[in-house]
Amino acid sequence: MAAQDKPRIFPVDDFVREELYPGYKPAFGSQPFVAGPVRPFGKADNARYWLRDSLHFSEGMVPASIATLDDAQTWGAQLGAEIVGVPPTRGSVNRLAGTHVYIGTIDVDTDWQIQSRAARFGAYVGPVLQNFDSYWAMRAGELQSAYDYLDNLDLASMDPGQLWTAVKDAYAFHRRAWFIHFEVMYVLTANYLAFYALAEEIGLEGSMVSAFLSGQQTFYSKTDEELWRLAGRARELDVAGPLLHAAPADMKARVEALPHGRTWWNDFAGFLSAYGQRTEETCRVDTPSWIEDPSPALYAIGTFLSKPTGFDFHAARQQAIAERDEQIEAARRAINGSDLQRFNEALASNLAANFAWWNEEHNYLIDRRAAIPVRRASLELGRRLAADGTIDQPDDVFFLFKPELFAVMEGGDERWPELAAKIPDRRAFFEHWKHRGPELPTMLGTIPDTVPDPIMIEVFGLSGHFLQTLRDGTEGATELRGFPAAKGVAEGTARVITTVADISQVQPGDILVCGGTTTEWTPVFGIIKACVCDTGGSLTHAAIVSREYGIPCVVGTAKATQAIKTGDRVRVDGRAGTVQVFPAIP
Repeated sequence: MAAQDKPRIFPVDDFVREELYPGYKPAFGSQPFVAGPVRPFGKADNARYWLRDSLHFSEGMVPASIATLDDAQTWGAQLGAEIVGVPPTRGSVNRLAGTHVYIGTIDVDTDWQIQSRAARFGAYVGPVLQNFDSYWAMRAGELQSAYDYLDNLDLASMDPGQLWTAVKDAYAFHRRAWFIHFEVMYVLTANYLAFYALAEEIGLEGSMVSAFLSGQQTFYSKTDEELWRLAGRARELDVAGPLLHAAPADMKARVEALPHGRTWWNDFAGFLSAYGQRTEETCRVDTPSWIEDPSPALYAIGTFLSKPTGFDFHAARQQAIAERDEQIEAARRAINGSDLQRFNEALASNLAANFAWWNEEHNYLIDRRAAIPVRRASLELGRRLAADGTIDQPDDVFFLFKPELFAVMEGGDERWPELAAKIPDRRAFFEHWKHRGPELPTMLGTIPDTVPDPIMIEVFGLSGHFLQTLRDGTEGATELRGFPAAKGVAEGTARVITTVADISQVQPGDILVCGGTTTEWTPVFGIIKACVCDTGGSLTHAAIVSREYGIPCVVGTAKATQAIKTGDRVRVDGRAGTVQVFPAIP
């Protein structure tokens, strides 16, 4: 093998450690998993690839959040893959570089296992796809029923035994929610990939399939419409001043001091009751929901007010639908006979079980909400522990691992002083790695030639081009290539954001450059010119939302956040999948 053909390795050695956090080394079996647990990096991990999951986790995970991560990309993904029978993968697994999450896959590596799983997969997926609306309604109903119960618990009035039961119930529900997530995701991925393969077979571009499925309204697009409506209402009632200039903590008092301020704030409170059960990152129990702290929603409204023209959602949706229909008809004109019949059947199946729609819609029931019951019950426990002097402050409870918490709550309180003494070091460890986050590599370990897991390809964007870009590097690059996610061309000033905590830096007219986006980023799509992401494929959030907002988008560039600096002039061509970089003049 020639030297230039050897797979490139980004060593994990600097991140190898035995403890997840100071004073905690997980025992085998202490975490839920089917095929492999969450753990720190070991040197053996150099033989596999590990993608930095800045798409879902940009700031790092406190111990309690790592416990919910166990339920998500480990237990939920692995159990979903096993039960559904996804042929090439046994699901995903995580490693931690300090507190930051990397994701890898557990591939199926024998022909017999692949064939056996394929037979099981077909038998499982077929009935679900035949009546997806009923199937998803059943799963969504189960999730909503749990929220109706858990969200309305009067935790403050409970005795200690009742509260501890509430904590355990919240954790049990969280695990169940993530199994549902991956069960549905693997089913829909299969349907989507079959359509993608058919498109390629009959002479169409597979990348067009996601555009054929656009134009469906989701819970989060409704959320954004309501935020824009509240911005318009603020202008009508002449209360925009505080929303543009006041600190979030002072905003309510300053708005309500105005003649029509109380009317507007009551409207905003109604919005929160309907749309505020969401956190800013997946699995994060240490960050408040919008109901607890409405700062993200208020920031979004203030940002919208800084764009005088507003945003016409109806026109944008109609344009997206018209472009979708035009592309579908163009595809139909390009094929005929049995190919046309197969295309129409696959399109109908994918519209009925629409991954592009579901990949956004499910977030309000799972990704951004499932950790809230755990947070509420844990904080009430933390308040009581702080009140009796066991810990210093309520959120100290988030710096305990679930097995530690369960052991001390069920086995007596003699270990509390030992656990409480570890919390300051763990807080310092989290802050240290939070600041190191932006410098971490996109991928660690050995970059593979291909990745068989369909979710890693279509959601995370691990295409052959992405992997080759990582091998080649982008030193001195003046043009980046990625997946053409949403057509159009835009030129402007880059704003590089590596964590959602910095999203308030985005200004109207910026071109957003980031690792990847999820639902908490959605409001900025109404003010930016274009979007460029390191990761992502045809079904990633940035691709879907950019199409709905009608802005150019290129995802899966591998290293945009490293090759581009804030202030650089960039040109984004969403049809060609290219990003030209013109460095800012010092």
